[in-house]
Amino acid sequence: MGKSKDRALRLFAGGLLLAMAGLYAAARHWQVPALQAFAEAALIGGLADWFAVTALFRRPLGLPIPHTGLIPRHKDRLGRALGDFVRDNFLAPELVAARLRRAGPADWQAQRLARPAVARPQARRLLRGLDDDDLRAALLGLIRPGPPLARLLRQAVRRDWHLRLFDTLVAAARQAVAEDDSVLHAMVAAGSGRWVPDWLGRKLTDRARAALDAGLDDLERPDHPWRQRLGQWAETVADRLDHDPAWAARLARLRDRLIQGPALAGVMAQADLAPALTEAIVAQGRRLQADGAARARLDRRLIRLAERTLIPYRQDIGAFIAEVVAGWDARTIADKLEAQVGGDLQFIRVNGTIVGGLVGLLLHVLATLLER
Repeated sequence: MGKSKDRALRLFAGGLLLAMAGLYAAARHWQVPALQAFAEAALIGGLADWFAVTALFRRPLGLPIPHTGLIPRHKDRLGRALGDFVRDNFLAPELVAARLRRAGPADWQAQRLARPAVARPQARRLLRGLDDDDLRAALLGLIRPGPPLARLLRQAVRRDWHLRLFDTLVAAARQAVAEDDSVLHAMVAAGSGRWVPDWLGRKLTDRARAALDAGLDDLERPDHPWRQRLGQWAETVADRLDHDPAWAARLARLRDRLIQGPALAGVMAQADLAPALTEAIVAQGRRLQADGAARARLDRRLIRLAERTLIPYRQDIGAFIAEVVAGWDARTIADKLEAQVGGDLQFIRVNGTIVGGLVGLLLHVLATLLER
């Protein structure tokens, strides 16, 4: 559709020039000075603009006229200029930081993650990634049993990550029981015997669910001993990782088996983790939406990440852009650029024809007035 429209505009611009040539011939024949001045100036304006537009992309009529075919001849220089422009006007440190602050990436991300329609495909991608051999090896390879893992555990305890994980598991258990108590009912029925009627089994299930809810409520108390023991257990594991090389070596062997064997991949394939992971992503997005301080911290971290990973390589990025443009075929890039702006270029020719004619007519009128 675009190509046919450009072709129609090109034919229109060329036809307008031919019409002006016919009008000029008619005006000379019938001795109409004003019309002749209009047509003559229109022809000059249209031809001049045709020459200028054509000279950008190729040599007009194939003639070796100096300073024509500019884009193919100066492709490499244009590539370097484009790379320098991106480097200086898009990747300058102050510009990147200011743009990220205005964009508020944490707020944007929180809004996206809080939507199940977005969280669901993200969860599936994460699970597919964990089931991928190379990615699983890369992720598990980051685990280094010994002092490095001990430091990570202590940092997690200092930042209360273990308590957040504990609360997430409790909330997941509560939601699972609230949405479907069939497993709990089956456990009660199996332990009650065949002689217990179904209505009584249902009552026992309700009692068990109420007791389980009360227990989960109790686990959410900040002073619950299990919460304290979880931190103590993490500290104990960290101490052992620091001082027991044999235990750290066993963990390393377990990590290597998980990397090399299909065990983890099999678990990922059999367990339907997508719904639970989707809910976790949505919950995290909603928590981030409700916590302005957390969003501000995330924004600062993203800005620092951009400054550390993007800004130091802006020279290389500019050079890469110049190198890519230099590798393009000169004729191809000229054709692509011309195709992108072809319609506007033809309007330049049309405007040049009409404006030239009007200027010629104005000059003729002024000359006639001055001669009186």
